[in-house]
Amino acid sequence: MSTPETWFQTGEALVSGNRYGTPGFTEGLELLKKAAAAGFLEAQVALGHVYSQVHLLPDAATEAARWYRLAAEQNHPAAQDRLADLYMTGCGVLLNDAEAFQWYARTANQTYAMAQCNLAYMHTQGLGVPPDDVQATTLYLKAAAQGEGRAYFNLGLRYAAGLGAPANRVQACAWMANAARLNYPTSTMELDTLTTRLSDAERMQVRELTAAIGANFTALQYALGRTPGATTSIEAYRAVVEQNFAALGVDGFSLDAAKRLQQADGADDHDRDRHAPDQPVTVCEQPRIFTVDEFISKSEAAHLMALSAHDMRSAKEHTLDHLSHEHTAFTGHAATFLPAFCDAAVRNIERRIARAFKLPPRHVEPLSVLRYQSSDRYAAHVDYFDEARLEYNRRIGDKSGQRVASFLVYLRAPEEGGETHYIKLKMKIAGRPRMALCHFNCLPAGITDPMTLHSGEPVAKGEKWLARTTLREQPFF
Repeated sequence: MSTPETWFQTGEALVSGNRYGTPGFTEGLELLKKAAAAGFLEAQVALGHVYSQVHLLPDAATEAARWYRLAAEQNHPAAQDRLADLYMTGCGVLLNDAEAFQWYARTANQTYAMAQCNLAYMHTQGLGVPPDDVQATTLYLKAAAQGEGRAYFNLGLRYAAGLGAPANRVQACAWMANAARLNYPTSTMELDTLTTRLSDAERMQVRELTAAIGANFTALQYALGRTPGATTSIEAYRAVVEQNFAALGVDGFSLDAAKRLQQADGADDHDRDRHAPDQPVTVCEQPRIFTVDEFISKSEAAHLMALSAHDMRSAKEHTLDHLSHEHTAFTGHAATFLPAFCDAAVRNIERRIARAFKLPPRHVEPLSVLRYQSSDRYAAHVDYFDEARLEYNRRIGDKSGQRVASFLVYLRAPEEGGETHYIKLKMKIAGRPRMALCHFNCLPAGITDPMTLHSGEPVAKGEKWLARTTLREQPFF
């Protein structure tokens, strides 16, 4: 029997299984539109996804925003999240961080832990709202009450620094230990640093509080299972989560900020956690190569590593850019940030990258993450396109032109090896944690510069994690 649901299912299968411009894709798109017009919510969201990813479709950006908005206004969390992302990029709508914040907030208010962390990040960075460390910590606590690793990690950093809560080494270590229990990126290293100065008595307190936080989450699963309506009602779910979390009995963890802060000395400085990179340091004038220390924060670096986990695969099997032979030049693992996995942190980092090169954010290609393990390397290559590749790009509708600049930032630096080697310059640059390495691929006249030939030297000890991208001469979307 033909129903909006079957139109959606068939349409989604056809669109995902066929390239744009083929009869199968066209048929699938029409079925999705038919289901969406009949009010089938998931079809409306799917159309938003299609139009946001297939830029060759007529009025793609505007149509993506239209379909996402239709679903978002019916409280669909994924549609709200994607509509907020469009407002952060100015794609299909006018760029408006305040509007993005409001849509992200609607998702967070439905008690989605990942959305609460996203909103907390916006509070720390002052995106769409004045910076507010108190509110950020409250949101991270709400997400931590549901067992979210990103929240545990950030609370570890925040309780160590006294951001939105009184500084407390024991509580900071307990949060970080629970992040490490979930294998959240870099949490074990941060925990080692935090525990260095603890007394034996404090270490015992950390073990007890760490166990209590873990047991609290276990108790939540039990409470949700025995509370009528907890899995179908947002309000009922929220009540169970908050009552269970309060049972920890730690005033410093209170969701009531006034109660949490009553032990603090002095007023909270709302702007302390807003990350600012160091000033650029020129390494070479021609080609222009420069570095920026502390380009991203510890929180941002760990978050990019966590986000990349969904798609981290061997370069040989990954859908990297096969025309540039990346899959054979690189021997490690890679992941690409597809639009569905971009959030406020990713978009804010893209803006920071664009500012480093004095270009608009829409010139930044999607970020990818590379993971080098022992002996992994990236063979000699240039990042700019040759004429054959530029012509191919034009044929498939890519009008963004040449890759004028390249960017990478160390999410994790190796202990030995792994330098970036500018071969014709006979220059090797070793990475430092969270340091950005940037170069221009073209001379001021726009001519490609073969002096930018570079390689990633083999890692001798430890692991090397890079987030990288290139910037185009025209907007990427």
